[in-house]
Amino acid sequence: RFFHPLVRSAVYYAATAVQRRQAHRALAAACDPERDVVPRAWHLAAAAARPGEGVAAELAAAADQAGSRGGYAALATYRQGLEAPAETSAQLPHVGMAHVGMAEVLYERDELPAAKGHATQGVALCQQLAYTQPLATGLGILARIRQAEGDLAGAREAIDQAQRIPLSPQVVALHNPVPTWRARLLLASGEVAEAARWADGRGISVTDQPGYPRESEYMVLARLLLAQQKPAQAVALLERLHRQAEAHARTGSIIEVQALGPLALAAGGDLTAGMSALADALAAAAPEGYVRVFVDEGAPMARLLARLATASRAGQGVSPAAVPLPYMERLTRAFQPDRAIHAAATTREARGGTEPAEPLSNREFQVLRLLAAGKSNQQIADELVVVVDTVKKHVGHILDKLEASNRTQAVARARVLGLLP
Repeated sequence: RFFHPLVRSAVYYAATAVQRRQAHRALAAACDPERDVVPRAWHLAAAAARPGEGVAAELAAAADQAGSRGGYAALATYRQGLEAPAETSAQLPHVGMAHVGMAEVLYERDELPAAKGHATQGVALCQQLAYTQPLATGLGILARIRQAEGDLAGAREAIDQAQRIPLSPQVVALHNPVPTWRARLLLASGEVAEAARWADGRGISVTDQPGYPRESEYMVLARLLLAQQKPAQAVALLERLHRQAEAHARTGSIIEVQALGPLALAAGGDLTAGMSALADALAAAAPEGYVRVFVDEGAPMARLLARLATASRAGQGVSPAAVPLPYMERLTRAFQPDRAIHAAATTREARGGTEPAEPLSNREFQVLRLLAAGKSNQQIADELVVVVDTVKKHVGHILDKLEASNRTQAVARARVLGLLP
C-alpha cells in the first residue's frame, strides 16, 4: 500500500529508537547486496546504535560507488546519507562519511565554502570511527579546498596530516586517494621531479594497461607526462583510460579524462583538435555541474578555454553549442584569481596604513582573523583542522611580522594597517 511521505515520517518519529533500528535492520535485509549497495549501507548504519568497522566498510563501498557515478547522482547519494533519520543522526560518526562525500562533490562544483563546511564537520565526526580511511580522505579534501583558495601552506599541512593517519586493516592501499592527491599537489606546485619519483615508486608506466583500482594514479601519470612535455604519450594513456571508464559507465572518470585530453592534444600542436575535444568535454560536464576538473588544470586550461571562446565568437566551427552560456560564464569566473589579498591592500591604502615588514601568508591571515574573533589556540586548531603546535607557530610568525608582543597588540596593529575591519 502507498502511504503519503508525511504519514510515513509521522509514524517513524513516533516510534522508539529500538523500533527504528529494527525497521532499518529489516530494510537492510530486504536490500540486494549487489544491486542496492547504497540504501543497504545507510540502513545498516541507521540500524546500529554505534556503527562498527563492518558497517563503516559497507558505507565506504557505497561512497566509492557514488563517487564513480559523479555529479548529481553522487550528490543525491550523500544527501540521502545526511538525511537518513536516526535518533542522534547529526552526530553519529558514520554521518561524517556522508559529509566527506558531500565535500568532495561540492568541491568539484566549485562551491568551496559549503565544501569546506562539510569537510570540517566530516573530519570531526570521522575521528570517532575506528575505520580510518574516511578521516584521511576528509583531510585530503580539505587540502584540495585550501589549494583552490590559494593557501598552499595550509594544503600541505592537511595532506601531511592525512598521510600520517594509520589505515585500518580493511583498507587496501590502492583505494586510498591521499597519495595521488599529494602527487597532484606536487605538480600544481611545480615539483615535477618529486612527482616523477612518486610515480616511479608506485611502479606505474605509460605502457601499462591501467585497471580501475589504480585509475587515479594513471590520471596523475597523464598530468606528469604533460608537465614533462610528453603529450603524445599522455594522449595514448588517456585513450586507454577513456575506453575503460566508458566500459564501466564511470561518469566522473570519463569527464576527468575528457578534461585532460584537450590539453594533451593542444600541447602536441593540434590546437584545433584540442579545442574541439574541449567543447565535447564541456558539453559532457555541464549537465553534472563539474567545474574544478577544468579549473584545477590551471593556466594551460584557462588559455585553451579562452581560445575556444574566441573561436566560437568568430564562428570558426568549434562552437560548444551544447554548452549553456551560464556554465561557460561560471567556468570563466572560477579561473579568476582570488581577490582577497587585493581587497585587503585596497583597504590599507584607503586607511593610509603601511605594509608589515614581511607580508602575512594566506594561512596567517586566517589565524589573524580568528585571533580577532577571540578564539583560543585550541579553537583555532579545531576550526582549521591542524594541531595546536602549528597554530602556535603561526601566532608567533604573526607577532613577529606585526612587531607585536601579544595577541591584543597584534590585532590592534592589524586594524591600523587595514588587515582587519
